[in-house]
Amino acid sequence: MIHHAARAVPWLLVAASGAVIVGAMLVVGHWPYTMWPLQGCAVGLLAGTAAWCFDEPAAAIADTAPRHLAWRTAARSLGLLALVATWTLAVLLSRGGLFGHALDVWLQGAAAVMAATAYVTWRRAAGHESPGRRASAVVVPFAAFWALARPASEVLPLLPYSEAAPWDDSRLLWVIVATVASATLSHSLGDAQW
Repeated sequence: MIHHAARAVPWLLVAASGAVIVGAMLVVGHWPYTMWPLQGCAVGLLAGTAAWCFDEPAAAIADTAPRHLAWRTAARSLGLLALVATWTLAVLLSRGGLFGHALDVWLQGAAAVMAATAYVTWRRAAGHESPGRRASAVVVPFAAFWALARPASEVLPLLPYSEAAPWDDSRLLWVIVATVASATLSHSLGDAQW
């Protein structure tokens, strides 16, 4: 499984994204009031990179191989472990500037990774070769837009900002995202052979 992950996961992309994520969160930690949008951009980059980890460039061959989708998904999840570890480090290093909500910020990233994983696994189970690239092309700009423009942030607090923001509502929203993602992932891999 590790041998497969070493070749299948885009480790250079994971490392580069991890460095950008840590850098962005360090900036947020130092200047939270002016640089907070970078936190949302980091969540988007985290989810986009997670999605990319599951692309199968040679799907026509891989889908007929003895190793089925569930096994390949488990192997590629090693890339997710690296991303979540990097996200955890980034949140810990910047926790002083996270308005006392480091755990909530961590949850945003973890739930975004779960949602991206669930979506691309569902698409791979449906036979699509590289859904991660398409998902990344949507998720990263969407997160950046939401972090910068904050449309409907009172109604849908995806990326709250400041101590007075609706963090409880945001936490509930991200727990729902993680729960739906877990159910989707379980369903997508439920009939898959190991």
